Amino acid sequence: MGTIETQVAVVGAGPAGLTLATLLRERGIACVVIDKFDRDQLLARARAGFLERRTVQLMDRLGLSKRLRTEGLPHTACEFRCDGEVVRLDYADLCGDTPSFVYPQQEVVSDLLDGYESAAGATLLGRPVVGLGTERGLPVVRCADGTAVRAEVVVEAAGQYGPVRAALPADAFTEYDVRHGVRLLGVLAQTPPFAPHTVYGQHADGFAGQMLRSPEVTRLYLEAAEDETLDDWPEERVWRELDARLALPPGALRRGPVFDRSIVEMRTRVVEPMHLGRVALVGDAAHIVPPSGGKGMNLAMADAADLAAALGRHFSEDPGGDVSEVLAAYSRRRLADVWQVQEFSHFMLHLQHGPRPGTPDAGYVEGLRRARLFRLRDDPAYARAFLERYMGPELAPGL
Repeated sequence: MGTIETQVAVVGAGPAGLTLATLLRERGIACVVIDKFDRDQLLARARAGFLERRTVQLMDRLGLSKRLRTEGLPHTACEFRCDGEVVRLDYADLCGDTPSFVYPQQEVVSDLLDGYESAAGATLLGRPVVGLGTERGLPVVRCADGTAVRAEVVVEAAGQYGPVRAALPADAFTEYDVRHGVRLLGVLAQTPPFAPHTVYGQHADGFAGQMLRSPEVTRLYLEAAEDETLDDWPEERVWRELDARLALPPGALRRGPVFDRSIVEMRTRVVEPMHLGRVALVGDAAHIVPPSGGKGMNLAMADAADLAAALGRHFSEDPGGDVSEVLAAYSRRRLADVWQVQEFSHFMLHLQHGPRPGTPDAGYVEGLRRARLFRLRDDPAYARAFLERYMGPELAPGL
């Protein structure tokens, strides 16, 4: 207990918070990472697994990509299935041989946390944050055990329901929150993938998809009705619907134990601006994208890289300057990227999910969806532009 003084307090030890802390420490900026979860809890959270090119390059630059490159799966193609048509897009054929990777988020967190703590980075894990105050003109993060962390900058990296974000006045932000009317059953199964790449299946009964996780574990998705719960999806139905919706021959998808199941609502959220005074928002605290394009973790880590560079310049070149202006500039830069990723994720959402039967203009909307899909099949320039966005940009210089 007591008060800790630092330059930057980061609330949240996920990919964004740990990336930011690692980069700040590399630049000689004092930082403390706070999270309500302890180490074991952090590493037990199975989440996303698709790493864009810029994310892989960032891990390379941090010197933390050894396991990623030896244990991760190079992601070299994706495939769409629709009415017996298979549209397979190969990255190397169209965009060169720089792959993205599949590497589970909890492993990214493990690598980042090991790297940060091995460099004597300060953490307060298992310490729930219960408030945000001000002392001597500086923000103070208060923990449930009585510890206070006073910093020049506080960063909310604990997601959309993070305690710092909750303590900020709602009327200081414009928030866009869109529910797309699509719900997915997501399962993790102890089974090898039936194809060595991501597969998206369109079917009259709804979407089905395979996302890689490891050679032994596969993430699988099935579109669920609005009123369905997990109880409506016993394992037998899961496997039966996957076979049917992906048009798989018997035995192609080997059945194995399902050890994680959840219902995911396809939702979009953007908060503007991504700062208030001396508080900055990164990752899910500022934006959520549907999992359609696999962009959430990548966008969060890109936020962290940009903010670390901006704070590095501030503390080394102009420590007496107005840090709120630094954060305002960060917000403007990141929102430009956020909206581009939102647009791509929206495109992917409507490429993968057809209209509900009986909805207005359903036939017209379905015709547009198929036109986009078959243009990907028939137009190499269109497919190349799509894959460049799917794989994500290169890491920007200076980050």
